[in-house]
Amino acid sequence: MHRHQALIAGAVDVWEIAAGLEAHGVTDVDARRLRHRDVFGLAEELYARVPRAGQVAEAAPREREGAWLSPAAAARYLLPGLVCAVAARFLPAEAVTALTVLAAYAVLRRGPLHAPGRTAALWAVGLLALTSPTAPGLAASLVPAAYCAHWFAVRARAQLVPSHGLDDFADAVRPRLAAALAGYAAVLVALLAAAGPVAAPAALGLLLFSTRLLALHGRAAAAAAVLAAACLAEVPYRLATALGLGGSHGTVHALVCGAAAAAAVVQAFRVLPRAAAHRPT
Repeated sequence: MHRHQALIAGAVDVWEIAAGLEAHGVTDVDARRLRHRDVFGLAEELYARVPRAGQVAEAAPREREGAWLSPAAAARYLLPGLVCAVAARFLPAEAVTALTVLAAYAVLRRGPLHAPGRTAALWAVGLLALTSPTAPGLAASLVPAAYCAHWFAVRARAQLVPSHGLDDFADAVRPRLAAALAGYAAVLVALLAAAGPVAAPAALGLLLFSTRLLALHGRAAAAAAVLAAACLAEVPYRLATALGLGGSHGTVHALVCGAAAAAAVVQAFRVLPRAAAHRPT
C-alpha cells in the first residue's frame, strides 16, 4: 500500500489498480505471497483499504464510447489517400510518397491512430522512403486502420467490467485483437489487389499497423525497435538495387517486412491482452 499509494489513491476502480500493479511488474505469484488468489484479488483489497484522493463526490459516469468512428473522424483519414491519388497523376513515386507522408502526419496528430512519441513514427517514415511504390495502397488503408484500431481499443476496454480477473480479461481480448489485425489485413489486400503485386505492400502495411497498435497501447519502444530492424535490413538491398546489383528488391522487401510484421504481431499478442495496456486515460 505504501509503495503504490499514489496509484491506489488516484484509481477510479479496481481495474485501474490491477492494471497499474501489472504494469509495475506485480504478478499472480507476488499476489499469492500476500495471500490473494491473483493480482485482481490484491487490487480489490487495496481499493477497499485506501481512501480515494479527493473523495468528496463520486465521479460522473462516463458516456459509453461507440466502437465505430464518426463520419467526420473517418473523413480526416481520407486525406492522405486523396493527396496520393491526385499527386500520382503528376509526380514521380518519390514525390508522391513525400506528400503522402506529410498528409498522413497531419491527420495522425489526432484521432485513433495518434500515439505519443516520435521514434517509432520516424522509423516508419524511413521505411516508407525506402519503399515509395507502396504509398498509394497504404494511404488508402488509413481509414480501415483507424476503424480497426478504434474498434479494438473500445472493445478491449469494454471487457474490463465483465471480466473476473486478469487472465479472464486476456482471454477475452485476444480474439478481439485477432479480429482487428485480420480485418485490417483483409481490407488492405483488397485495396492493393487492383494496383499490382500484393505481397510486399501487404507485409509493410501489416507491419505498420501492428507496430502502431503497440505504440497506441504504451509499447512505443517495442514498436520502434521492430521498425528500426526492418528499416536497417532494407538499406543494403535498396543500395544494391540502385546500383543495378542483386535480384528483385520486391522479394527481399516482402521477406523483410513479413518477418518484422510477424515479430510485431507476436509481441502484440504477448502484451496487448494485458490490462496494463488499457489503463484509463
